[in-house]
Amino acid sequence: MRQILIVEDHKDIAHLIKTNLELEGFKVHVVSSLTQAFSFFSLSQDIALVILDLILPDGDGLEILKYMRTSGKYKDIPVIILSARGQELDRVLGLELGADDYVVKPFSLREVILRVKKLLKRSEKRTTQPISVGPFTLDKDKKAIYYQETLLELTTTEYKILSLLIENPHKVFTREELLYYIWGQDKEYFSRVLDAYICRLRNKLSKAGDFIQTVRGLGYRFVPEESLND
Repeated sequence: MRQILIVEDHKDIAHLIKTNLELEGFKVHVVSSLTQAFSFFSLSQDIALVILDLILPDGDGLEILKYMRTSGKYKDIPVIILSARGQELDRVLGLELGADDYVVKPFSLREVILRVKKLLKRSEKRTTQPISVGPFTLDKDKKAIYYQETLLELTTTEYKILSLLIENPHKVFTREELLYYIWGQDKEYFSRVLDAYICRLRNKLSKAGDFIQTVRGLGYRFVPEESLND
């Protein structure tokens, strides 16, 4: 039975989500503070997903997210942020730090359950062979991208963009398609920052940044090195 951790200090909300997840066949744990959450992790519990509130009585829930993303055991566990903090900056920061989804309170319980199922399905362990395109190698199991055998230091969002482009060389992705792939239903909140991420990626890739081409009036595409040399 897959286990889910809810970090939420509002008892009614935690109980509502817990009850409905249990009806779906999950085993659910609930903690209400940073201290309790870290104690839970210290017991090396096996969990499949975390639902995380940000406003906790003893601190910011993002501290838990930071801990998970630098932890060997919990690094790849999906996290859904469930918070009343719904400003664009809060969403961008949460996703940038490694959250897999962001839901703003008040929320649709049915939607949260569906998002949980979707993330769990996506995170099922699959062994895949690294993908090599030009000087790039994409290792999806490790969530890593190498350029000429050197690991690229990428944020979560940068990885999502570049991995999609590498997997689909020459394919033109419209802005709408990229926004939906990266931020899902909340894409409207991030339309202004997509170009900034592309710019940052190009800068990190140095000369290879030219591989990410702007298709005027449409979007972006990835053209590997050998194609540029034809």
